[in-house]
Amino acid sequence: MSTTTKMNGAAHASNFWASNPAILKASTTSTSAADTSPLPKEAAAAGKKSLVLKGMANGTSPGSTPKKTDWADSEDDDEFMASFSAKKAPRMTSLENDVAHKNAVIEGLEAVVGTKDARIQQLEDVVALKEHHISDLEAETKEKDMQAEKLQDDNHTQYLYVQELVAEVDEKNRRIQALETELDVKGARIRELEMNVAPASGRTSLPEKREAEKVVCEVDAIEAPKAAPETPAKTTPETTADPTPETPAETTSEPSTQDAANDATPKMDSEGPTINDSKFPMLWSPDKPKKTVPPVEKPKTLVMAIDMSKFGKKLAPVVVKQKPQPVSAKDPSSATYGQSSKHRAKTDVVPDFKVDKDIRHMTHAERVLYANGPDVAVMMGNIKLATLPKYVLMQCSAKAYKHFTEHPDAKSIVFPAGCMDADSAIAHLQWMDEMTYQGRVYSLTLNGDEKFNMKNLKICQAARVMGLNNTYVGHFTKILCDRIRTNTSSVEFLSAICELAYLANDPIFECLANNLVNQQFSKTFKRGEDIEALLAKYPVLKEKMAKIAVRVKNSRAADKRKGGVSRDGSKNRAAGKPLGGDGKPDVTRGG
Repeated sequence: MSTTTKMNGAAHASNFWASNPAILKASTTSTSAADTSPLPKEAAAAGKKSLVLKGMANGTSPGSTPKKTDWADSEDDDEFMASFSAKKAPRMTSLENDVAHKNAVIEGLEAVVGTKDARIQQLEDVVALKEHHISDLEAETKEKDMQAEKLQDDNHTQYLYVQELVAEVDEKNRRIQALETELDVKGARIRELEMNVAPASGRTSLPEKREAEKVVCEVDAIEAPKAAPETPAKTTPETTADPTPETPAETTSEPSTQDAANDATPKMDSEGPTINDSKFPMLWSPDKPKKTVPPVEKPKTLVMAIDMSKFGKKLAPVVVKQKPQPVSAKDPSSATYGQSSKHRAKTDVVPDFKVDKDIRHMTHAERVLYANGPDVAVMMGNIKLATLPKYVLMQCSAKAYKHFTEHPDAKSIVFPAGCMDADSAIAHLQWMDEMTYQGRVYSLTLNGDEKFNMKNLKICQAARVMGLNNTYVGHFTKILCDRIRTNTSSVEFLSAICELAYLANDPIFECLANNLVNQQFSKTFKRGEDIEALLAKYPVLKEKMAKIAVRVKNSRAADKRKGGVSRDGSKNRAAGKPLGGDGKPDVTRGG
């Protein structure tokens, strides 16, 4: 059968069904009735209730198999419908298989999602625990920070107290030295007065000695008229010292014993009746042997070997008490102002000058030699600051060493007027003078409280101007630089550093410039306006910071070319370079 025939049959069948719609309705009604008919069990139950038997419909019974209605007009129609269903079945089967597979995949994914949800819930619980632990740690960290701040405050308070104690100890030492000096002066004055009084006291003591000798001789003549050489006497220290008073004792003791013996012997009376001796017991007779009685010991005499010449009248020396003159009442214009009251015995020995060596590291014998040589005056303009030995000034000051080396006959050294604070310079000069005779070494007193910042800066400035070695004021430099590095110093303090800076040699000014450069490179720089105002006021500081910034950039570029710098600054530390407050190399930091 050809394809054209099949297509004609299909068209004929469609026209047939279109022309007879009643037949189609009847067939659908019967089919629906058959589909909606109750099940056999239900039908049986219904039959039992109604007791009505249902008749056969269309010649079929409930137990027989219903025969399908064949609507095909010919065999060609059946084959066409069979071929259409055969072509459509594999497609549906594959789709059904795909749907079943997708359902299985969906079920697997749902199981995975459930597992993930459980895991997420578990992780959320862990995160919640971690957050609680982090909050506890943060609270503990805050508590530790507060405790650390409190400890820092306590440490600062104790540091200030220690500085006060150090200042008090230094003041006590200065007072002790002043008292020792005053005691030496008074001792020398006493010895001088004793030497002046000694000749007069020697002349007045001669007549007194002679009068005392005469009195002693007269007493011996009265008390010792006789001598008794026959009586032995015991030698004692008192008798050997002065034997004259013992002889009268011997002579006076013998008559007493003889009188007692005479009184004891019975005397015969020629007048009167004879006494009957039988009535009295006989106590002693000449026939009885005599008892040896030791002689009576001589009484001890008190002898005082005193030189009466020492108790003569002497004229008391008149000592004029001089009140100590306070430092504020001293006149700087006087010739003796600033001179030491210690009596030095100068010699012709010239010490070895080592300007780079600290005089505090020398022995006392080495320091004494710097008191030799002539005394020179230290001037600031027309003001005379002090007069002290030239050698100690040359040892402590590089400028003085150069000046007196080039001008050996110079009697003074003059600094420009107003170049430094006069009181601070005098303090340095007095300290130099004391180093030539004091048994111990010490430094200038450092007042650690911040209210003495200006005084400490002036002391440092005077040391730089006079050319003293930086080690002599190293403790001042350390304290002030530590305050700069805290980044909390006031603008007034920073302005005072710039105002009193000695540009030729000032580690404190360099420390300030270096710290400001490090702050500008860091990300936590918060004082931009104050620093800008400071730089506008002091262009010297701005110029110094520019030089340091260029040097730091070149150093970092060199480090990068060499392989970079580790985060902890290990290469800088290996090279011996200190680190700034932000962990960056601070190449200019120093005392």
